[in-house]
Amino acid sequence: MKVRFLGHSCVEIIGKHHILIDPDFIHPPQPGVEYICISHAHRDHIGRVAEVPEGFILASPDVCEYALKKYGVERERLCAVKAGDRQANIRILPGFSVTNNFIHLIFSLLIKHKIPEPAGTPLSFLVEDEASLLHIGDANQAPENVSPDILCLPWRKAPYKPEAYQESLINLAKHLSAQYILPIHYDLPGTEANPQELISLVDAKILEGNDWHYISKQKG
Repeated sequence: MKVRFLGHSCVEIIGKHHILIDPDFIHPPQPGVEYICISHAHRDHIGRVAEVPEGFILASPDVCEYALKKYGVERERLCAVKAGDRQANIRILPGFSVTNNFIHLIFSLLIKHKIPEPAGTPLSFLVEDEASLLHIGDANQAPENVSPDILCLPWRKAPYKPEAYQESLINLAKHLSAQYILPIHYDLPGTEANPQELISLVDAKILEGNDWHYISKQKG
């Protein structure tokens, strides 16, 4: 299988299936996408979904409705899923991205001076291929009882207590013990971080840049 980072939280995987996760990309994916997974409906995770003309969209029911009504995605492409479901080699797991709680509302008003956009019910995705890949959106928590080979880690400076947030990400990475870490979400204006910082903080191999990374060996 091969995997690459396309900007923001967007990751492209080609293996048993051609999968795109969180389609708000800076670098466009290759043609032939079969599945588009959306962790939640904040713009930096869903914003360019309508620009990918193919593939079934896997998302929570409320996120599917958002994709339909705001972004004009065809209804026949929408596949509403929930934690515990499975599509092809994609396991749908609970998500922990902060979406609709009171704290998120207050910080959006204080920092962005606006009410946050609806984001729906968050999900995580575990792609099981030659290696397994876990995508948790922009959360600093992960589902229990998973042991991915590749962890997509949202390495960013959170607007509130950024040091504590990054420390929680490091603890998460150490707990999951993934062999590889693919840094994501580090290029979003206002929360930028340097993914090279991870090299000295974790034992995993860091998959840097936007080029393809070829992974063929399963852990263990």
